[in-house]
Amino acid sequence: MSRSILLQTTKSLALSCLLLSPNSQFTLAQNSMDWQALPDMPVGKWEPGVVILDDKLYLFGGYTEGVVSSKRSEYFDPADGSWTLIQELPSAITHMNMVLDGRTVWFAGGFKDGYRGHTIAEVWNYDIDLDRYTAAPLLPGPRAGGGLALVGRELHYFGGLMVDRDTDSPDHWVLNLDDWTKGSARWEPSIPMPAPRNQFSTIVFQDNIYAIGGQFNHDSQQLDQSRVDIFDPESETWSIGPPLPKGHSHAEGATFVHANKIWMIGGHTTPAAGTKSQDPDILTLAPEGQWQKVGELPNPLSSPAAGIIDGMLYVAGGAFEGSTVQAKMWMGEVP
Repeated sequence: MSRSILLQTTKSLALSCLLLSPNSQFTLAQNSMDWQALPDMPVGKWEPGVVILDDKLYLFGGYTEGVVSSKRSEYFDPADGSWTLIQELPSAITHMNMVLDGRTVWFAGGFKDGYRGHTIAEVWNYDIDLDRYTAAPLLPGPRAGGGLALVGRELHYFGGLMVDRDTDSPDHWVLNLDDWTKGSARWEPSIPMPAPRNQFSTIVFQDNIYAIGGQFNHDSQQLDQSRVDIFDPESETWSIGPPLPKGHSHAEGATFVHANKIWMIGGHTTPAAGTKSQDPDILTLAPEGQWQKVGELPNPLSSPAAGIIDGMLYVAGGAFEGSTVQAKMWMGEVP
């Protein structure tokens, strides 16, 4: 099915969604974007690892209904609206970021096989063409909810939660992937994160690594932060970036670069003097600019999967109202 046919066939679904009663949890928010509802995901996902390759949206692991960690991995093809299963993760993992190195996906750390405890130091890569996972050198210590970024041939891991699920780590480690292919690599220390936190968005933008928002602590409290830190790998220095308009976290799988801007979709937010809640906002950051709100999601969502493919913004899964995992999916024209 072509995308044009897919768009036509989903208009009736979108209309049905618009006609939901005001008390329905999936009533569309009022905003300038023209959202269209797609068929539900096969399995709802919250906090999955996400990459885009070959105009497909790949999802790895994450929580399913009941806040249960999952090995399930798959991709969505907008060309025909299909979902295709790929090799399962080596174990059920959440709270990990994914980065793309050519046609290989890297991920590190996370919470393994359950919500309580099980912070891990495992590092893996997934070869998309071979549909195969390969183990890599362990992180120097177990971490979850930290940042993972690839600059040149160096993989960076920093921040995140330690084994008690509550202490934020300042540690910053680097793995040289060329050395890894030669069989001699190990993680080396780098400049610590200046304001340790967890569940921040991580992106490489103009050859620098951005740590966007995030929260302090996890089990004792979850204090969303508006802070943005930028690491320059060439000078090995951290600097302060443009702050978010409010405290924000839980958008790791919905933060990406498109058209020379950083995009961040949904998440958790704590406005000044407000309480923590799911966020509907779509934010962008251009070079030398400040954060701009360019639209809203159909519903406030924590930790959805999101990406822009062929001029359309796709949003899948996430949690609505606390930890309620949902399988809804939408698409809309890029604002």
